[in-house]
Amino acid sequence: MLAWSASSIFVRAGHADTLVFTTWRLWFALPPLAVIVAWRRRRDPQLQIWPTGMSRARGLVVLVGGGAFFASGAAAAFAAIDRTRLLDVTLITSLQPVLVVAFAVAVLGEVLAPGQVALAIVAIVGTIVVAAAASGTVTWTLSGDLIAVVSLVLNTGWFLYGRVLRSRFAIDPYAAMLGVLFAAAVLLTPVTLIASGTLHLETRGFAFAACTMVSGTSAHVFMMWAHRYLPASVSAPFLLAEPPIVALAAWAVFDEALGIVEIIASLVVIGVLVVVTRSPTLEHVEELASDPMAPT
Repeated sequence: MLAWSASSIFVRAGHADTLVFTTWRLWFALPPLAVIVAWRRRRDPQLQIWPTGMSRARGLVVLVGGGAFFASGAAAAFAAIDRTRLLDVTLITSLQPVLVVAFAVAVLGEVLAPGQVALAIVAIVGTIVVAAAASGTVTWTLSGDLIAVVSLVLNTGWFLYGRVLRSRFAIDPYAAMLGVLFAAAVLLTPVTLIASGTLHLETRGFAFAACTMVSGTSAHVFMMWAHRYLPASVSAPFLLAEPPIVALAAWAVFDEALGIVEIIASLVVIGVLVVVTRSPTLEHVEELASDPMAPT
């Protein structure tokens, strides 16, 4: 969560075209990940770098699907960060646990008590209050908040995608992220060239894209590793640490002042989401399974 929070600051500081910035962030991640995977495979020839029990064709489709989720989610998040306040973006995306819980109920058959539905509604209302309170500030825009909502949906899809992949197939998370990011870079590059007409970045943009690559890729790799051991309804609450961290950083670095209404509403949202996602009825115990890798 600390690494993802740092990524939000780097994206805002980069002041670059969203698609170009995202594209370079993806390509920058490939060489170090490839070196890590090669080094780990050399140390352990039995290291699983391809999903077990999956054909090459099916595995390619899985990686392309993950790449599509990742590229679109990252581009939407970066675009939102560049258009509105960091607190708005992180608070809206912090509703991700609610969508995870909805997926758990609708698809996985987990039980949701009526009280939890009410709490989820309170969380959504609290987020709307924060956005409304920020609407008079210079850095707030409606389009930025709407893009953040799109980012919320896409990144929830990526979160659940990674969870399903890691829980059903034995695969080294570094190798999984290498495949996903390669697919994402290949998919996004032509889109960037068509939409932006260039891949050019100023030196400042390159520097912060590299910083975002380090922090963001590290965060995704470690979350991918954790997916092997934690149900989505258990790991999702950790995402709630991001809004207060980013809010404090935005205040310190970009002088984004916080009003009393925003502070209280933010605390209400975070508190409610913790209660919703930590309910015992949502947690399901999984058998301990050996993992083909260690996170270091």
